[in-house]
Amino acid sequence: MDYLYQYTSLSALAQIVKTRSIRLNSLKYVDDPNELASADFRRAGKYCFVSSWTSEKEESIPMWNMYSKMDGVRIRLPLNPFEQYTWEDPRQKGRFVTSCIPEEDLYQENMFPVMEEELLHKVNYTDDERLLYPSLRRQVQHSGEDCAGIELTRLGKNKNSAWEFQKEWRYLLYFMPVSLEELLKDPEQAKRKMADNIRNSISLAREDYFLKIREECFDELEILCAPKFSQGDRILLECLVNTYCQDAVIMDSRLRIR
Repeated sequence: MDYLYQYTSLSALAQIVKTRSIRLNSLKYVDDPNELASADFRRAGKYCFVSSWTSEKEESIPMWNMYSKMDGVRIRLPLNPFEQYTWEDPRQKGRFVTSCIPEEDLYQENMFPVMEEELLHKVNYTDDERLLYPSLRRQVQHSGEDCAGIELTRLGKNKNSAWEFQKEWRYLLYFMPVSLEELLKDPEQAKRKMADNIRNSISLAREDYFLKIREECFDELEILCAPKFSQGDRILLECLVNTYCQDAVIMDSRLRIR
């Protein structure tokens, strides 16, 4: 598998090509509201950020209908199209990290990333409630990041079997509700504060996060127009492509729907 696909609106595509970035939203905004909860925290999903894609190359009428209202677009991009940054871990001198998160974003108030090795995950479909509502309380480390007994990275990787038609893959990021300054000043106190903040559903500094796309990936951008894509929107789309991504390919849906 070399590519993933996303059904979206023309407006969302415009944001992608202009900002050269993909938006990840908190689990509180995904299509299944049950994903917000874990077995032990009512709203822990707000600390997990996701961008949803599908591996299915063939057009899907349900996907067109749910995510573009039959008049949007489906985009294709290479796997893991994001810029990579290398910086020294401020919590472990001499250790260098390569990440899709730029160094300056480590210094946000009340929002510090959990460094997972893999950003892209294939969604597992299940009816097992132990997976759908995982217990997060435990002592765990991910690439040296001590999560103070709360394993946020168990979120966002499983969905109810009813959603299996999506064949979903997700880019996942996790953020602890605590600042780097607090972690450096008093790590144990910061871990306790983080646990309290999760239990009390304290908000992060922001509810979305943008990952920059490598410029060469726009050369492989494919845009498929929905079955009910209008002629006016086609004109707007061609203007977008001519302005921001001249090598992108525009295609028309093979489906005919009244």
